[in-house]
Amino acid sequence: MLSTAKTAAASGLEVYVCPACRKSLRRESSTLHCEACSQTYPVRQGIPEFLAEELSQSKDPVLRRMTTIDKMARVYETKLWYPVVLAVYGGLQSPSLPQLIGKICGNVQSARGPVLDIACGPGTFGRHVASDSREVYGIDVSRGMLRQGAAYTAKEGIANMHFARARVEALPFEDQFFDAVICCGSLHLFADTAIALGEMARVMKPGAILSVFTFTAADAGILKYRWARQWSLNHGLHVFEIPEIRRYLASSKFRDFRPEVSGSVLTFSARRQAV
Repeated sequence: MLSTAKTAAASGLEVYVCPACRKSLRRESSTLHCEACSQTYPVRQGIPEFLAEELSQSKDPVLRRMTTIDKMARVYETKLWYPVVLAVYGGLQSPSLPQLIGKICGNVQSARGPVLDIACGPGTFGRHVASDSREVYGIDVSRGMLRQGAAYTAKEGIANMHFARARVEALPFEDQFFDAVICCGSLHLFADTAIALGEMARVMKPGAILSVFTFTAADAGILKYRWARQWSLNHGLHVFEIPEIRRYLASSKFRDFRPEVSGSVLTFSARRQAV
């Protein structure tokens, strides 16, 4: 294992490990190579790619739509996306995007080491979490979102956020590396919630905090209707019940579940149990 991957000060490509065998990677010009299992991962425009599968052939309906999601990257942080989604799905009582960012940042403000941003998009939340004391590593399966995020960080002068193309089910990080994990607007999109949370727990230090924004079945927005929840499920969006989330977290070794519901928007925090 690379020694630099064991410190909160580690940055750039050195922190990544092979998602297949979790062994260290060697930089070779435009690739990262695993000598243990012979896997090679390309680095394109500074973004390592740990995802080899053809998403258009995936059984997951969300992954099959990735080309469309790639094209959304440029409008993702405009009035054409979050305000509309929050109003339609969350209802009139849902928080605004700035309020959500404030909640997520507030939950992880005590973290003084590296933070993982799961399904980061263009770093909408992670860019606000990054600081001199917090390196943020964003992973997503959308090339378009990652490239847009890299463009934003360059324009905004944010040196402490890094991007990689990877799936939550196979994170390219060593065990117990992160002081916090954020997962915003995506937990409901993962095909297997238990696997996703289990992999997040694997890379978190004991006591590290998890901060999430997702949707729940409340009496607000379009999700108050059963037909809308069923339609969402058929299209790969899982609308959670609070007790359901509590069970998932407990089985994935999280404690101190603290939910907050505004309209149909659910924000919560939890802590990784001690090993």
